[in-house]
Amino acid sequence: MIGSAARKIGHRVPGSRFSITNTRRTRWALSGLGVVLLIAVWQAITMTMDLNPKYFPGPMGVVNELVRIWPAIVAALPNTLSAALVGYLLALTLSIVIAMPLVASDRVLNALMPFIIGTNTVPRIAMTPLVIYWVSFYNTSALYLANYVMAVWVAFFPMLIAAIDGFRSIDEDTENMLEVYGATTWQEFKYVRFKKGLPFIFDGMKIGFVLAMIGAVVGEFVSGTFGIGSQAASAIGRTSIARAFAIVLVLGVISTAVVLTVYLIESRMIFWRESSIMGEE
Repeated sequence: MIGSAARKIGHRVPGSRFSITNTRRTRWALSGLGVVLLIAVWQAITMTMDLNPKYFPGPMGVVNELVRIWPAIVAALPNTLSAALVGYLLALTLSIVIAMPLVASDRVLNALMPFIIGTNTVPRIAMTPLVIYWVSFYNTSALYLANYVMAVWVAFFPMLIAAIDGFRSIDEDTENMLEVYGATTWQEFKYVRFKKGLPFIFDGMKIGFVLAMIGAVVGEFVSGTFGIGSQAASAIGRTSIARAFAIVLVLGVISTAVVLTVYLIESRMIFWRESSIMGEE
């Protein structure tokens, strides 16, 4: 808040020497510079230490391998992305739908939260073989469904907690006002709680897609279904570290693009709050 006010003062006062350089353009430039420095240090280490490229590939080796296997990655991407995106959207929908009755009733919240937390504490990645067994018990062709289930399961809990915290973030005076006016539960959510909860929900969404991607990839690791995850597992099994790095690079770029898209949507929908990335110029 103080930084935003200072920027406005610096922009509006003629001849002012006070300026804040933390603009969107500056943040993007610094981020790009950080990436370039990281790649340069990585390349320098692999060259000066004479590391075996089979086990410690440099960035150029990873790029060359990425170009070589690009057709195979393009063929496998749709399966992984569909599982991650569908699982992400399902987890987001479920988190909002379930958070509403939990917030509306303290009794329901107190009764179900121990069960929800207990379910989340189960090591979900370790449960992947069991999920695959249950899903494919009657039909082995349903193995792909396990990837969707894992994406939903891994991404659901953080977004649920974010939605609950957001819907409950209204102050006591607002709650008293709603009670005085006799607002129904739906009116509370429609006019107050949804608006208050949006920043929290978007914060959960930024984490949720990365977790959904992890769930989908791990599902492919274990099930062996065709996708980026099975390709990465095959590369590691054959000690093709450059290929594994290339696959991880693709997944990282996709996840980053989705998270930045969420930031962009957030900056348009929540115009009253400055985003940490998509802030004002």
